[in-house]
Amino acid sequence: MSENWYSERNRKTQVFRKEEDDISSPFYTPMKCLEITDNSKQHIEVDVIIEERFDLFVNNIHITTFFASPQELEELALGFLVCEGFIEPDTKVDPIKIEDRSVFCEIGINTPELEELTHLERCGTTSYRKDVVRHNNSNTQFTPDAIIRAVGQLKEVGRIWHRTGGAHTSIICDKHGEILFFCEDVGRACSVDKVVGKALMNGTELSECALVTTGRLASTMVSKAVNAGIPLIASKGATVREAVELAEEAGIALVAFVRGRNLYVYAGEKRVLTEEN
Repeated sequence: MSENWYSERNRKTQVFRKEEDDISSPFYTPMKCLEITDNSKQHIEVDVIIEERFDLFVNNIHITTFFASPQELEELALGFLVCEGFIEPDTKVDPIKIEDRSVFCEIGINTPELEELTHLERCGTTSYRKDVVRHNNSNTQFTPDAIIRAVGQLKEVGRIWHRTGGAHTSIICDKHGEILFFCEDVGRACSVDKVVGKALMNGTELSECALVTTGRLASTMVSKAVNAGIPLIASKGATVREAVELAEEAGIALVAFVRGRNLYVYAGEKRVLTEEN
């Protein structure tokens, strides 16, 4: 997404601003700042995104701490459990409980199994995953047009980003690039967890979908798609070597630098339909 979010937002019409004013505001709060330009300086009021701390407990064991936007916490918890390999996408989970700033989940896994999950710190993101990479056997394929269409909608649905410049957006779309679900969050990993959780809560078959998200496709982002059983992940941003290697091993497509009519397919070429295939 463009770094000039504030100037872009200022160029929007009054109609757009009225639509923005309808958004409920747990995501952000107005704050004053000093704006300095080439020709002037002035105090202005801008909307600043909110980041709050939430602790996740699985079977009463503290697993992780989220720094996330204070919305869609049940979706966040379910998506996290799936995306980090604690449970399979089709696992039935007991009702998730939210108490103050704590999230409680009960799943069919014991303490030794929790300890077997490898704890990784990469690219500013924590990842818990099993050492065995899940291979994706989905037959779903996507055209370049579908991928371009989906990535192009990130900016359109990113209303909190328009408001604050501080949100990430993630989309679950079908093979035609049509949006099924989207979520925004202050953290890119949390935005992915939330949209996966939302899709699963609505009974979506993720093996027939793609995950489209903002930001760089690090290995921790790709591992989320792998564990969720999603056959393709795409972004306008770059990727890293480890993410490409993981995508190849798991048999999913990794598509980066989706800009205009161009895109780079780093892994899973067979999943991207062209005239040649």
